[in-house]
Amino acid sequence: MFKRFKNLKWTTLLIHIIITIAYPAVKAFTSENKLLVFSDILAIVGLILLAAGVVYSLILHGDFDVASYSLMRGIRSGLVPDYEDYRKERKEKREESFNYPLFLSIVYLAVSAFIAYVLL
Repeated sequence: MFKRFKNLKWTTLLIHIIITIAYPAVKAFTSENKLLVFSDILAIVGLILLAAGVVYSLILHGDFDVASYSLMRGIRSGLVPDYEDYRKERKEKREESFNYPLFLSIVYLAVSAFIAYVLL
């Protein structure tokens, strides 16, 4: 698991953080109880990212390779390589990836729990 951290790109992580933290920040800024609202909305965003991260983790482990190969084979019947070549190509692409939604969901849920139980 920790070997995937070498694939972490800081610019991509920063873009993900800006996009996912924008709504909780704006919602907290416009409310009366800023810290409570920020913690609640951050927990909701963290749970949504957790669901997306689990699905993306399934994709990264290759659980949908057979389905995507058969779908691609049905759409482009003559241009598809055999399954072993397709699987090797997909595995090489997965080696370079990092699961940003799962990582950020863990961070956001931890920050939300810290705010809820320590600061409030």
